[in-house]
Amino acid sequence: MVILNFSKITVQEALSILKPFDEKWIKTYYNFLQTYIQGKEIEVSTSGTTGIKKMISVSKIQMQKSASATLNYFNLREGNSTLLSLSCDYVAGKMMLVRAIEGKLNLFLAMPCSDPSNYISSEFDFVPLVPMQVQNIIKTGKVTQIKKLLIGGGKINDDTLHQLKKCKTQIFESFAMTETLTHFAIKQISPVYNDWFTTINGFEIDVNEEGELIIKKNNITNCELKTRDLIEKKSTSEFKWLGRTDNIINSGGIKLIPEEIERKISKLIPVQFVIVGVPDKKLGEKIAIVSKESLKVELNKINGLLPKYERIQSAFVVNYFPVTQNGKIRRKELVKKLNV
Repeated sequence: MVILNFSKITVQEALSILKPFDEKWIKTYYNFLQTYIQGKEIEVSTSGTTGIKKMISVSKIQMQKSASATLNYFNLREGNSTLLSLSCDYVAGKMMLVRAIEGKLNLFLAMPCSDPSNYISSEFDFVPLVPMQVQNIIKTGKVTQIKKLLIGGGKINDDTLHQLKKCKTQIFESFAMTETLTHFAIKQISPVYNDWFTTINGFEIDVNEEGELIIKKNNITNCELKTRDLIEKKSTSEFKWLGRTDNIINSGGIKLIPEEIERKISKLIPVQFVIVGVPDKKLGEKIAIVSKESLKVELNKINGLLPKYERIQSAFVVNYFPVTQNGKIRRKELVKKLNV
């Protein structure tokens, strides 16, 4: 672990601290920091939220605007401590370093890993983690050593969510995309739970005829952004995430959101599972449930919670789920793996 206390050192001094290290993950941060202080535009890969993944250029000013919004929202002050165990290959890691610089935070830079518990030996004011990391620190009880925890990069499963709701730590879930330089909306999980995401820093949202999220007002890139996320809109600043257009199952002409079906049945199923559409000659696609072990509950009982058109017709057990770097299940790849 490398400590970069930006309340006491300059960015140039931080570069000097990082330079002697040979570890690849540290070199990645070193190279990014060099580009950042030179004021050059930085190439980052989008996550696919707004469509096909692509490379876009972002400026130092845009990063500073985003960093300032986060620092203000979470009331982070000079000298506050933060742990960073996210890869600099992604915008989330880059942006946390920028926040530490702009907010003059005391940054503990740790090797990216699925279980950062060993790095949490003292109390931290603010820590960003992905769901997989959160699941592991829950097991060790280290969540209590974090004052403010921000979770992003993937869906939080119901079991983890249930455990987090009981925590006294201030825990938040982020809604983010590369095009807005990570999160533009936040919802609180504990100690008070909120169903709705609320936008920050003047972002305003809308919804199109397909039910997809549109970012109407965007203070970072100053352009309208159409996403592939299906939402329920409450106001121009509040929304509830339903699922992804990419994942929609078209069964007999009826469009179904698998994430919605998952939410309805999750309390009944004690194992990890996912709902997908598999090819069907009559319907085009039929609803299937895929798990890594036996469901431990009869399909008839599960279907009793669902309306007729959402009922599950097939069940599969696989050895593993193909996932992204952030732990999101690659549904289309999973369906191919089923070989049906």
